[in-house]
Amino acid sequence: MPEKGWYSLTVRLSTARMIRELALAKGMTVDELLNGMVSIQSKEWLTCSLCGVKVRATNMSGHMAKMHPK
Repeated sequence: MPEKGWYSLTVRLSTARMIRELALAKGMTVDELLNGMVSIQSKEWLTCSLCGVKVRATNMSGHMAKMHPK
C-alpha cells in the first residue's frame, strides 16, 4: 500500500490521518501498522451478537452470511 493517496480509496481522510500519525509515532509505515492489526485480529475469537456462537474473526463474515442472511 503506497504511503501517498491510499486513503482516497479506502477510508475517510480523518481516519487516514489518524492511522498515519499512529504509524509515525510507532516508527512504522502505514502498511506495517495495518498488517500488524490484521494479523492480530485474524487469530481472535469473536462472539456473534445475534446467536452467541464463538467464531474466528476471519470467519465472522461467512458466519453472518450463512446463519443470519438479511
